[in-house]
Amino acid sequence: MERTMIQLLKLTASKLHNRKLKGLTGEELSGLLGEVQARFHLDNVDEAVVFTALFDCGCGGRKNDLNDLVAYFGCTLLQMMEYVVAIRSLVRKHLVVQTNRSEFRVVEQMFIIPDYVIESILENKMPHPKEYMPGNVFNQYDFCEAVDTVLQNRNSSDVDSLKCIEFLERENAGMSLVKELKRVVPQLDERAIFYKLCFGFTENSSSDVDDILEDIYKNYGARLQAKYALLSREHPLVVAGLMELVDKEYLELTTAGERLFLGEDFERLKTNVESDCYGFAKMVEEYVDRSRRGTKTARDTYRMEAKLVAMEKDNHHISSLAKVQNLIEEPGYRILFYLACEGCIDGSGVELPMVLNLIYSPKDCSANLSLFKSGSHKLQRLDLIEMVTESSFFGKQTKLILTDRGKELYFGEDARFFVEKIDDKELIRASGIREKRLFFSPEEQEQLSLVGNVLNEENYRALVDRLEAKSLPRGIAVLLYGEPGTGKTESVMQWARQSGRDIVHVDISASKSMWYGESEKIVKQIFTRYRSICKHSAQKPILLFNEADALFSTRQNLTGRGSIDQTENAIQNIILEEMETLDGILIATTNLVDNLDKAFERRFLFKIRFNKPSVEAKRNIWLDKLPVLTDEQATRLAATYNFSGGEIDNIVRKVTLTEVVDGTAPSWENLIRICNEEKIGRGGSSGKIGFNR
Repeated sequence: MERTMIQLLKLTASKLHNRKLKGLTGEELSGLLGEVQARFHLDNVDEAVVFTALFDCGCGGRKNDLNDLVAYFGCTLLQMMEYVVAIRSLVRKHLVVQTNRSEFRVVEQMFIIPDYVIESILENKMPHPKEYMPGNVFNQYDFCEAVDTVLQNRNSSDVDSLKCIEFLERENAGMSLVKELKRVVPQLDERAIFYKLCFGFTENSSSDVDDILEDIYKNYGARLQAKYALLSREHPLVVAGLMELVDKEYLELTTAGERLFLGEDFERLKTNVESDCYGFAKMVEEYVDRSRRGTKTARDTYRMEAKLVAMEKDNHHISSLAKVQNLIEEPGYRILFYLACEGCIDGSGVELPMVLNLIYSPKDCSANLSLFKSGSHKLQRLDLIEMVTESSFFGKQTKLILTDRGKELYFGEDARFFVEKIDDKELIRASGIREKRLFFSPEEQEQLSLVGNVLNEENYRALVDRLEAKSLPRGIAVLLYGEPGTGKTESVMQWARQSGRDIVHVDISASKSMWYGESEKIVKQIFTRYRSICKHSAQKPILLFNEADALFSTRQNLTGRGSIDQTENAIQNIILEEMETLDGILIATTNLVDNLDKAFERRFLFKIRFNKPSVEAKRNIWLDKLPVLTDEQATRLAATYNFSGGEIDNIVRKVTLTEVVDGTAPSWENLIRICNEEKIGRGGSSGKIGFNR
């Protein structure tokens, strides 16, 4: 009865163990080895010897190197070296796997019998190469890792390292990467640069040109010569279009280089292709970021532009890219646009001076910066990008952000996720404000009428044009201050109604956050949002800060103060900066003018004080609110009670409530009682009043 495979290997192993590799030609052992050779389709007896030993040592999952086999046979390392060829043949047959495939030193290489071979033997079946798992094939990634391992050996000379690489190439002569690169680049040391760069590509490690050349050329003169060839673009790898030198410091694979290295994996792994516009914007940002070192030259800009065009070509399936190219012919401007798109995605925007320095030479950078500052840059004229200035603890920052048109151009239907629609909850619509008569002193009425006339659209446009012609700030800022209930907020409402301007009402309480740094962001967003609403409005709306002393209060001396005071000061600095560049209408009201920081005073074009109404004004308010009163009664109430207009409103509301509950108007005595109750803790009147009725 024929022995099973496992029985055959067990018997053969018992004869080989501690045999010192002697007497292998004996009749019994020779017959067993011949049977192993035949059953496993091996080329020779040496392969049968090594396979049996490795199976015996490693069937439990143990890895073995040459020294382990030396111990197994009880022979010398020199004797074992004669079987290295047989081991490599077994690896090619997939009966044995080298676990540390990047290791080129023979004595350090580790081998194991793969699980599928062991399972086949236990089932008494011959293992077939087709059952070998493709992931374990020694491929171009392993090859480049092996080259890198050779080059990392600091104890080897240039000659020794190149000989090892030459050996690796010879052992893998059929590999597409090796075969094609040898055809294009004859010199071995130059091919080593490419292999080294490919390994860095897979590891996302540094591709510093000096580091790579130092690993390959121990001789400084050879290293300098190679670098000169790279800088002058005369290096065979550059001429062949397989790699390029970026910023005179970094080596980078071109698309052709990636295609040669990745082979069949290129379509699946190629780095210049993204599935959508989000990935493309990120890819451009990462490419520009990798190029951030060094002062740019016109040639550097040209290279970046050429790279962008190649990336756009590779990603022609992204529909918005064609639209961008048709509208923006200049590749450099498109780079700026794509960076602004990435800034829109992550919500940060892009810092203008920094991003210009990444793309342009100092001269071109200055020219572009001037265009942006004057508002005449092509991206601004196309209404794709706008320039905004933000303040922070670190000072002012000038940023580029996408306009709504820019968002629609690039993101298409997804623009709705980035274009902020005007919500009625954010606005007090002018059309919804009811007319209300207000009564002021002649001096107050004169100032209020002036502001009302300025807010008339025709007058407003004329004033803004005149201010701009004189290089003065375009913004109209108004401060209304005085005691509570004197008509400050209602005046703003009536201005809005009369001029047809909506009101963007700032929720002061929502502008403060417990989180460090968040309050500043919220305040910045108030002005950013206001600018956005202005763009979508026929007339500039009014930005209203009611009870503004909560935000406009006096800044603190920060010596020895905590983070809360730092935050308050930062918020006030942001508002001051925004008021300097305001293009619209800001109105602030406050009851506590003494708390207002002095730096805000000069930024308000109009400052109107609201005093408690005069007796005559109060009389008119009483008659307007309660028409049932006689002139004499209204005059008595106005003279006796020092009420503000807001307090009179409260009394009228209580009178209305009494009418609803009792079904009749309150008597004069009840009206006096209500008036006396209005002033908390003051007893009400300044004297007894009454009428004979």
